Amino acid sequence: MERDVSIRTVYFNWMLNKIFHDDNLKFAYVELLSVLDSIVYEWILEMDENRQKDAQDLRYLFGNEVGMSEAQICQELDILPPSLLEMIVALINRVQETILYDPDKLNSNQEIFMDILTNLGLNELTGQLTEADTNYIWEVIVNFYHHNYSYYGEGGMFVVQNPKADMRETEIWYQCMWYLDEKQGGKYL
Repeated sequence: MERDVSIRTVYFNWMLNKIFHDDNLKFAYVELLSVLDSIVYEWILEMDENRQKDAQDLRYLFGNEVGMSEAQICQELDILPPSLLEMIVALINRVQETILYDPDKLNSNQEIFMDILTNLGLNELTGQLTEADTNYIWEVIVNFYHHNYSYYGEGGMFVVQNPKADMRETEIWYQCMWYLDEKQGGKYL
């Protein structure tokens, strides 16, 4: 790792590479993803704290993959709480490791991530962002954090046609499982 590049920058790029296989798409969303990386992940439902723990674990996976010690990760990355972007990347990573076992992970990672952006209403925010765009992002995220979205999940991370309960009262992991189940034709539940 070059000395003039911060660990945080290397980590950010590593996260983007975990999500995107299409470099054009990755570059189109880099500003939006930077904003999502600046927003601290918050939760209301008790079990959603697990998403924070997954995000913290993602930092150590990064360290392991790039050859950094746990002490370096602790000193450089654990000084800040996990970001919303970290939580999303960690969730997708956990899905890949525990549910999908997809040999073509990047394609499905990108597809899941783009579905999340679309469901949140952020998928059109490409290129350089304006102040109005940034304000809109914050409004979307505040609504997401407070579960101000529909019964079916519109406005949240995952939308399903037939939720087993109100998506607003369901932890993110179960929302994700219901989304995967519908997307994969009942394969997971």
